[in-house]
Amino acid sequence: MIAKTRALVVRNINFKDNSVISHMYTREFGSQSFMLHGVRNQKGNVRPSHIMPLSLVELVIYKKENSNIQQIKELRCNPSLATIHFDIVKNSVALFVAEIINSTINEEEENQDLFEFLEQFVQILDLETEGVGNYPIYFLAHLSRFLGFYPKGQFAQNQVFNLNEGLFIDEGFGLSNSLSFEMSQCLWKLLNTTFESLTDLRISKSMRTDLLDNLLLYYEIHGLHGRKIKSHKILREVLR
Repeated sequence: MIAKTRALVVRNINFKDNSVISHMYTREFGSQSFMLHGVRNQKGNVRPSHIMPLSLVELVIYKKENSNIQQIKELRCNPSLATIHFDIVKNSVALFVAEIINSTINEEEENQDLFEFLEQFVQILDLETEGVGNYPIYFLAHLSRFLGFYPKGQFAQNQVFNLNEGLFIDEGFGLSNSLSFEMSQCLWKLLNTTFESLTDLRISKSMRTDLLDNLLLYYEIHGLHGRKIKSHKILREVLR
């Protein structure tokens, strides 16, 4: 059947001479893979610039049940991103976010709330002019809600966040893999911050780096299923 959907480009794999298999997260069908012919020789209607990681696209597809790779009839960028693919810092964030999505979201089923979260994140990242240092840790903290391991409990004095339990606990319990009080407080602020006020949250570079490493450990425990994230190393070099 022919179907329409919005999608977020996650990852591309070159196939044979000039084709590309593009992995996307779609609004109506979840995670899907699409075959695109003639992309790399510029003869097709789709150009490589149309399917860069985190591009937002509108698709008309030939949807076949029980097929691992779908075919695209029409593809249109909407909206066209203005800065993500041309700004080295934003592009580093984009590659990191795309790697996280690729490593954690595999369900081939509709989840419009998740799609809207991803879509909003990309659009706000593209428009941001005041700095994007908080964006990777914000993304990890809030994506966990859709993956089933959103932090539980309430932060208070003498409490810390335990990565194994996914819970704010009394500092006196002394469980392994617990964040420091300061880092736990920072995580709590992130969880209670909106996109609109994200740049107002003042976090030092060292705290962001430590929290990023610990959130990735949290993902390794609960959501990566043995996969390793590599692109965060670039973030350490470009984020201020």
